[in-house]
Amino acid sequence: METAAVECDLGKVRIADRVIAMTARSAALQVQGIAGMGETFLQSLSSVISDRDTDGVHVGFKDGSVVLDLYVCVHHGLRIPAVALALQEKVKEEVSDCLGIRVSAVNVNVSGIVFDKDQAE
Repeated sequence: METAAVECDLGKVRIADRVIAMTARSAALQVQGIAGMGETFLQSLSSVISDRDTDGVHVGFKDGSVVLDLYVCVHHGLRIPAVALALQEKVKEEVSDCLGIRVSAVNVNVSGIVFDKDQAE
């Protein structure tokens, strides 16, 4: 388990990568046009490794900041670049504001399209 460290006058706070992933996933699901989170290749290989609270989010650390890889399913009929941009802005803002850590990149990977008949089932 990796952690992000936030330093202040009173000391250091460490935030687990799982907490960062849960915050990013929650923010992503609030974006209009996102139907759900997709699976990464590693998560589909092992259900032991994957965690339902963090599905579709991979957290990495680079040069003291966080890099997020999001795997999402988008509703059919929407402009994917516009949805992806809104997703990047929302997730970066939410993680930065809630956790106080610097996010250097939010990479969006569209792993599926959800059609209306898929939702009815």
